[in-house]
Amino acid sequence: MSWPDLARVIDLPRTDEPEQIDDPNQPFAELSRSMQDVALTNRLFGGTQTVLHHVARLLQDVPSGTEVRILDIATGSADIPLALEAWGRKRGLKLTIVAVDNHEAMLRMAAEAAPNVSLALADAFSLPFPPRSFDLALCALAFHHFGFEASAQVLRTMDQLTTRGLIVTDLKRDKLTLWGVQASFAALKAHPFTRHDGPASVRRAFTPPEYRKMVGLSGVQNIRLHTHWYFRIALVQDKMGKVN
Repeated sequence: MSWPDLARVIDLPRTDEPEQIDDPNQPFAELSRSMQDVALTNRLFGGTQTVLHHVARLLQDVPSGTEVRILDIATGSADIPLALEAWGRKRGLKLTIVAVDNHEAMLRMAAEAAPNVSLALADAFSLPFPPRSFDLALCALAFHHFGFEASAQVLRTMDQLTTRGLIVTDLKRDKLTLWGVQASFAALKAHPFTRHDGPASVRRAFTPPEYRKMVGLSGVQNIRLHTHWYFRIALVQDKMGKVN
């Protein structure tokens, strides 16, 4: 089977269906259990490693002992900042991490999981920071929540807020990803919220050509698209020109 034929077989139309964790009225205990599933799958299936891989590449020229300012947008339960803290300690970097989310329950979880991270209740589309406040800006597993044009807007904001670059990671939308997510959550006996939201996230996500169009719409320069294990996509901007 040729690649064009395979692409047609695994093509998955985009469906913007609501996710359980987007509902602020859900019980905290249920949301917390679902976000534990998300953190676990990030660790097991490449979500965390994808972010750490690109952070390491973007900061490869930074000497030990240097302070690095990082913004994490739509942080959820702060599993990514928590992993970054551990990585920074090993590298001898002084990471100052600010994590924002517009969901109060998520920030409550984040405060419990990552007490050393500065947290703020803020919307990705109206962040309360001046230009170049951070070295890096991150956003993991959130662009499919924002939608196409809004995601392009967030890319522009991330570009304005940073001196070194940005990293966006999310899922790739196709049937292989959908089947993989469904099988993984079934094997892990994930919470019902997670077993609903995981496939919904895939259906709301974008394809590589759509991510490239999103970058074009944003007008942000020097963003490269990378594909990773377990159907992950990364959009990475390197303002220092250190990474090919």
